[in-house]
This record gives sequence, C-alpha cells and structure tokens, in this order.
Amino acid sequence: MPKMTSIACPECGKTMAHGFLRAESYIGGAKWTAKKTRLGSPGDRLVNPDGFGFVYLEGYRCPGCRFLALHY
Repeated sequence: MPKMTSIACPECGKTMAHGFLRAESYIGGAKWTAKKTRLGSPGDRLVNPDGFGFVYLEGYRCPGCRFLALHY
C-alpha cells in the first residue's frame, strides 16, 4: 500500500503534510515524558538514535493549526 502524502488534520480539517520530525540525541534517543524535566533522562524510550545521533519520527504536520501526528 503506498504511503499517503497528505491527510486531513483532525483538529482543523486542513491538509497535513507527510514528513519527519528530526531530533538530536546521541545517548537517549526520543523519549516520552509526562512533564518537562531538566535532564530529560526519565521517560519511555520511543526511538533509538541512528549512527549520527539523529532520531527521526515519521508523521504528519498541519501548518494551519500546528498539530503534529507522529508514528514511532
């Protein structure tokens, strides 16, 4: 099944674009936390970093209302 390049935003109904959220984290990868912490160390690891220390989360973003829908 081909990847959809756009979907309707569940918040405002405008078109969302497919892409990747990129973050840098050599040690921890991408983590989910219930609140912000100073060190960012606690949390559930969602994605490990690649060999260059980058984390890529695939998903969709709405430039209209700034809503993100991410897959991990």
